[in-house]
Amino acid sequence: MTAVNVLVVGAGPAGLTVACELALAGVVPTVIDLLPEPNRHSKALGLQPRTVELLDSRGLLGAVLADAVAKIPDGHFAGLPVPLTYDRWDSHHAYHLIYPQNLLESVLEAELTRLGGRVLRAHELVGLTQDEDAVAAVVKAPDGEVRYTARYVVGCDGHASAVRALGGFAFPGTSTDFSGVVADVVLESAPPEVLTRPKRTADLLGEDREDRRDVSYPLVPLPNGRYRVVWAEYGRRADAEVTEREVRDAVAQRYGDEVRIREVDWASRLSDAAHQATDYRLGRVFVVADAAHVHIPAGGQGLSVGVQDAMNLGWKLGLVASGRAPADLLDSYHAERHPVGARVLENTRVQAMLTNPAAAHDPLRRTFVDLLRLKEVNDRFAGMLSGLDVRYDVPGPVRHEVLGARMPDLPLGTGRLFELLRGGRGVLVGDGRWADVARGWAGRVETAGGDLSRWDLQAVLVRPDGHVCWIAPDAGAEHAGHLTKALRTWFGPSA
Repeated sequence: MTAVNVLVVGAGPAGLTVACELALAGVVPTVIDLLPEPNRHSKALGLQPRTVELLDSRGLLGAVLADAVAKIPDGHFAGLPVPLTYDRWDSHHAYHLIYPQNLLESVLEAELTRLGGRVLRAHELVGLTQDEDAVAAVVKAPDGEVRYTARYVVGCDGHASAVRALGGFAFPGTSTDFSGVVADVVLESAPPEVLTRPKRTADLLGEDREDRRDVSYPLVPLPNGRYRVVWAEYGRRADAEVTEREVRDAVAQRYGDEVRIREVDWASRLSDAAHQATDYRLGRVFVVADAAHVHIPAGGQGLSVGVQDAMNLGWKLGLVASGRAPADLLDSYHAERHPVGARVLENTRVQAMLTNPAAAHDPLRRTFVDLLRLKEVNDRFAGMLSGLDVRYDVPGPVRHEVLGARMPDLPLGTGRLFELLRGGRGVLVGDGRWADVARGWAGRVETAGGDLSRWDLQAVLVRPDGHVCWIAPDAGAEHAGHLTKALRTWFGPSA
């Protein structure tokens, strides 16, 4: 029996994010993955603004931007012809980043290696049981069966999660008669306009195709010289393999003889099945990202929501697994992220209705177009799909719009807020009187001065995931006691 602190199952973006957060906290996890080598293909192809912020807050954005296909300065809801604008949300990264999932995995795995961790590949989880003290996991490895005993197990192993199934997580949901295809192709020839990198959302969506039962989108260039083709079909279930002829016919149907395919490199079918785990935590076992929720990839939310799940859990589990915070901190993972996942399932179900080109849906589309042209509605939908509007129900004696929300990247007395977050610690922004209160949490919380006057605040405490967990609206002495309570709640007892 091999004893480990935390076993992370799945080395996709979510699993690697959890692993990096644990390693930042001094807890180097054991990470296993079913695949014998990193995946060179990617269903997901985009990062929402909030996830771009999180990558910046860990110092990883530079490596991501080096290979990014494009920055798209607006978003969309169900492909409707009204761009969603991000200007309301006060972000330095107000753009949707076109970037393949497999490249993000490479960046995250390199970071995990830098932090002292590694991924054990061709390892399949086949057994899982737990008691009050530990989790027992049985893993089929290349050299035979390995048995682990872990304090915690984190399932980041995708829509067919073994952790979810073996751990007894309920996963209710629905599906309809929608299916879609994503494929990567090598082109023989194409006109220049087809080969151009997208500059805005309209370039990704193309013209309205409401006259057909299948909806195809323009080709998108990938960093490896391939091109991504995507189309959706209604009236067919997603239970058949994608054929090369299907891909060639779909491209020909959109472009005619203008585009010639040399090779279909990879293709995968997807559905609009919408499922969510009833619980994100059962005892010492957690489910994250696609292991916790699956949905149609409408609006490019899936990859980003999974990384945000992982960031939320990772820093908390790092504090608990390193012995610096009590285990009840982990309850906040389900409490905070389950409602976010439920909202994603709801808005993607709506988008599936709006994307269906059947004439019966035309009145619904026209109504949504009119609504999205209203500034307040546009702002709300932009915040929802980008993740910039996520606000957790953080307890505190004073209510304020900032409490529980993400804190924008502030200039501070020593650099930027996101720079101070890169060590995976919290940040207390305020003058010396507040820093004195936080002295016992040195090593878990950084302190810095900063101008908070636009929010009429004297000080804020920012968690490692960038969300505010305490505020001081004035210099009142009672706020020092509230700060001490917040520090204990989110970062454990004073050292």
